[in-house]
Amino acid sequence: MSSGPALTLAALNDVEVRVTVTLGDARCRVSDVLAFTEGTIVPLGASARAPVELLVNGIVVAVGDLVEIENGMLAVEITAVRAATAAVRDDV
Repeated sequence: MSSGPALTLAALNDVEVRVTVTLGDARCRVSDVLAFTEGTIVPLGASARAPVELLVNGIVVAVGDLVEIENGMLAVEITAVRAATAAVRDDV
């Protein structure tokens, strides 16, 4: 193996990752899913004001509240960062 320079977290700064937000979830039978049509309402089991989870590549890194920004777009205002995320950030 090559003993090249050590990889640091800073070396990953320009790597793009997928950020998703979990609003809630539901369990449905396959027959219910097959019956979905335009206008079908699927309850998510979460309050409209409940905090949402912010995930990076499927890993929860923070929680926050949905907020409306310009042009009616939604955004997440982060209210808490997971301890592991903060620890990685602080090591840089």
